[in-house]
Amino acid sequence: MFIIILCALLVMMIVGFAVYIATSNSRANPARSNSGFSDNDGNNGDYEISPFDIIGNNKNYTEVADEITLKADNGDTLKRDDDNEASVGEPDEKAKNITLEPLPKDKDDDKYDTHSAYNAVSDSVVTVVCYKDKITDSESDIVAQGTGTVISSDGYIVTNAHVISNSRMYAINIVFNNNDEYPAKIVGYDTWTDLAVLKIDAKDLKVVTFGDSALVNVGDDVIAIGSPGGQKFQNSLTRGIVSAVDRELSINKYVRYIQSDAAISPGNSGGPLCNIYGQVIGITTIKTVANYYENMSFSIPSATVEEIVGDLMRYGYVKGRCRIGITGTETGNEYADAPSGVIINAIDESGPLADTKIKAGDIITELDGSTITSFQDIYDVLANHEEGDKISIKVQRPSN
Repeated sequence: MFIIILCALLVMMIVGFAVYIATSNSRANPARSNSGFSDNDGNNGDYEISPFDIIGNNKNYTEVADEITLKADNGDTLKRDDDNEASVGEPDEKAKNITLEPLPKDKDDDKYDTHSAYNAVSDSVVTVVCYKDKITDSESDIVAQGTGTVISSDGYIVTNAHVISNSRMYAINIVFNNNDEYPAKIVGYDTWTDLAVLKIDAKDLKVVTFGDSALVNVGDDVIAIGSPGGQKFQNSLTRGIVSAVDRELSINKYVRYIQSDAAISPGNSGGPLCNIYGQVIGITTIKTVANYYENMSFSIPSATVEEIVGDLMRYGYVKGRCRIGITGTETGNEYADAPSGVIINAIDESGPLADTKIKAGDIITELDGSTITSFQDIYDVLANHEEGDKISIKVQRPSN
């Protein structure tokens, strides 16, 4: 009997210790820490539970509707508290945009092949190395790597916005094929099109020639150059054909992509997709729509690049865009029991949602009559409007 009692006591002690460990871990979990929301009057409401608890544990929602007047973005959505001051570049209104060239007059000449196309572009392809705080010699300090394409002799480089995490928070180092290195500034980035412009202090750089993506046809030979896996494999070449043009993807309806079967891997992002004449016809951005699709890669057409990078160089943002003035989180899988939409984490007091019925903690489910399930849905609505337009908004408000 004594042995049985002793065993029972030991079990209770073990269970009690396990419960203590579990509660300690839950307290230390940032996802469940207390959060403060700012309501429309600017008053801070500190809740005893986190936004996850408000949404995740809620079963009852109330629909709230209002009308908002859109305001010009003017780069306001790019302002973040975690900007790395050493990485913030200044735009230059005198910066010269890229130009799209026609096909060469001697395009049927046998001199154009994979080798000549690679040689025409390779010296203008760089590896973009991102460090969390500052550039160091330690590989362990690298947080992301991608590819960039030199677009001006005085140091402008285009890459993907996702390579720099849609932010200016990283320290950026540019590595050329000959191992020359330059620290870079982030002049501007555009989340809508996944394009970003960097600037290094350099002169007389070799620049790529951009071809006109409107002249691209299905079946054209193409090559992709980049750094799959990072600097170790920089300036790798793959080749294929154009599989489709004007391809619309659900993840970004603002861009009509060039689809090809040229193999790309993580690290290729931001590199050039070239025709056989060595002209850049696109900037590589997406490998596949889903992991199980093979031989599908997507590039931003050069015509879109021309439309966007000029503004990024000159102003640091794309002109003519509107904003609704929120920071938020897509409900996604983490909030599977909540209505699909975008949770408002905070409202800009100078934005369109200030002084409306909408509050932080609401879930945006409809904008201008369109169903909202992601930020991309919001971008798609805003792309059809300009400053001063009035649009409707509907949210679901948790009863908590």
